[in-house]
Amino acid sequence: MNSLAQINSPQEDGVPRDPALLPYPPMLPVEIALRQHPVKAICEAYGIDLAEWRELKTNPVFLDDLRARIAELKRDGMTFRMKARLQAEEMLKVSWAMVHAPGDTVPPAVKADLIKSTIRFAGLDDSKNQAAIAAAAGTNLQINLILK
Repeated sequence: MNSLAQINSPQEDGVPRDPALLPYPPMLPVEIALRQHPVKAICEAYGIDLAEWRELKTNPVFLDDLRARIAELKRDGMTFRMKARLQAEEMLKVSWAMVHAPGDTVPPAVKADLIKSTIRFAGLDDSKNQAAIAAAAGTNLQINLILK
């Protein structure tokens, strides 16, 4: 595993750092929330040493994620939706690598589709508002009164 300092670095070899990368392994909060193993054993499995753990356990992003995973597990257990979301987060890394691939290794149409999909998944394309407007337009009722 990369050290937390490497994961948090702004650039690597002149390539912008993937913003989908968390400053910790994505499954770490889930495994800690599951409480199937001691935190020390989980950290050792991820190659996180004591200094990195001390830094991580004060990281507000990590703490918020851990609280959210604990609440989700209490409410729903380890659901299919949680597993799918974790997989989707890992797929963001693949998408980032494909979009930023040098040269013509990935066709421009594929890159464009990945960018559009990411924007849509993030809810930044305004498609929800457009869908609401379209639904409202379908239920409009117009009454014309002709007064003579």
